[in-house]
Amino acid sequence: MEELLQPRHPLDKHHQAQLQALQQLPESQRAEMARLFRLGNATYRYQQLADGEVTEADYQHWLEGLPERFRQAMERDGFESAKRSLALRRHALERRDVGYAAFMQAILSPEDWAFEQQQRAAAGL
Repeated sequence: MEELLQPRHPLDKHHQAQLQALQQLPESQRAEMARLFRLGNATYRYQQLADGEVTEADYQHWLEGLPERFRQAMERDGFESAKRSLALRRHALERRDVGYAAFMQAILSPEDWAFEQQQRAAAGL
């Protein structure tokens, strides 16, 4: 099962839970679920790069690009609340030239990266 989870989740308790979930699935469903776990694990690792790195300047820059109503809601909630937002964390990383696409392509297998690209295209992203 270990070979199905590369990249693995960086937190061992979650990695073990993923292994257990895969073991409980019928063989015919394991590959698809393992792929979803791998994509989630890679995304989690990307988001970890922003831990402690989101600044007030990132927040202000991010607010400038938001649609008016969403910006107002984020301003009302304030920086402390918003700095846990995945969207703000990604914005901060990309401002530092740590792009999501480049990170994901580097960490995923070519097959998983192609799948990710297909899913994003199908969703219009």
